[in-house]
Amino acid sequence: MTRSEAREILMQILYELDTTGAMENETAYRLVDERLKGNHKKRGRMLLAGIINDKDDIDSLINANSKSWKTARMPKVDLAIMRLALGEMRFDEEIPPAVVINEAINLAKKFSTEQSSGFIHGVLGSIVNSDEKSKG
Repeated sequence: MTRSEAREILMQILYELDTTGAMENETAYRLVDERLKGNHKKRGRMLLAGIINDKDDIDSLINANSKSWKTARMPKVDLAIMRLALGEMRFDEEIPPAVVINEAINLAKKFSTEQSSGFIHGVLGSIVNSDEKSKG
């Protein structure tokens, strides 16, 4: 299993968690354990926990950097992709933000609309740029 494949599975779990409205967090963790292999399982659980715990902050970041849509109106796939990307940027400093954004764009091209990859790139790029400005 590659990191990209693990990322795809995590995005799908985040999507399921958001769209069903009835899935409990423990069910999401169980899905991580069932669907991910090896080191990806531990990393997946860590990312999922961080995203679930910081969901409001992550969504606030998305809302603040999205010019056209707020999270309540966004396609759920796009939202799951951006939450995952921001979770990776926050909780796994091993991967450079540019790589995380590129992976998010690839997920959007595979699972969402033609316009989604550009939208996701714009929102995530804006977040990274504002983070860099605040650090520098």
